[in-house]
Amino acid sequence: MAVLDVLLEDPRPWKAAMDTVFSFLPEGTLFFSDNGVHLRAMDPSQVVLVELFAPKEVFSKYELGAPSVPVPLDFSEYTKILSRAGTDDRVKMKLEDVSLSVIIERANGSFCREFYLPLRDVSDQAAEVSIPNATSTVTIRARLLKDALRDSGLFATSAVFVARPDVFMVEAKSQQGITRVVAHPGDDVKISADLESISRYSLPYVQNIVKAADPDTFITLSFGNDTPAKITYEVSGIRLTFFLAHMIL
Repeated sequence: MAVLDVLLEDPRPWKAAMDTVFSFLPEGTLFFSDNGVHLRAMDPSQVVLVELFAPKEVFSKYELGAPSVPVPLDFSEYTKILSRAGTDDRVKMKLEDVSLSVIIERANGSFCREFYLPLRDVSDQAAEVSIPNATSTVTIRARLLKDALRDSGLFATSAVFVARPDVFMVEAKSQQGITRVVAHPGDDVKISADLESISRYSLPYVQNIVKAADPDTFITLSFGNDTPAKITYEVSGIRLTFFLAHMIL
C-alpha cells in the first residue's frame, strides 16, 4: 500500500494554489494529515510567510498510510508537472518510496502520463514570526482589489493601504504621478476599523499573493499602522494565507 494515495478530479484549484505558493517558495514540504494538506514556510527573502491548507474534502480520494505524511518537493518541478494537466484531466499523487508519482489521466481513463519527482532534503522547521495585532480588517471583492493594484502600478512599485471605519484606500505616488483608489463599505467591501490604519506594501508581492483569487472571491486584508499585512482568501476550498512585511512610509 502506498503511504500516500490521493486523487484530484478537478486539479485546476490545486494548480492555481501551488502556482501562487511557488511565486514565493522554490521548495517546501507539504504535510498530508488526517484533516488535509498543510504548508507553512517563509520565502528566502524573509518578506512573506506563506500558509496553505487544503481540507481532505478537496480530494476525491484521500488515503494515508500514517497519521502525517511529509512530502518535501522542488516546487519548480512540481508546478511544471501540474501545468501539463488539461481541463479534461484528473491528477493522482502517490508516495511509495523516495519519490512522488504524479499521474495525469483523462477522466475516462483512456490516456495517462506518469511523472516521478524525487523528494528533496527540505528543512521541516516551521516558520515562527511575531505578527502584531491588526487594527483594521478589510474584506473586498478580488476584482476590485486587483484593479486597484493595477491602477497603482501605473506610477509606482509600492502602495499605501489606508483603512478607516468609512473608507478603504489604496494610494501610490511617484514622480510620474499619483493614484488613489477609494472604496466605501457596501456589498463588495466590508470594513472593520476602530482607528485609522496606514501601511505601505510592495505591489509586485501583493499582486503575486492575490493572483489565484477568482474575481468574485472575497479577499481579507488585516493590518495596522506600519505593520505586516495578513492576506487571506480561498481557491475552491483551498485556503491561502500570507503575512507580508510592510515597507517604511
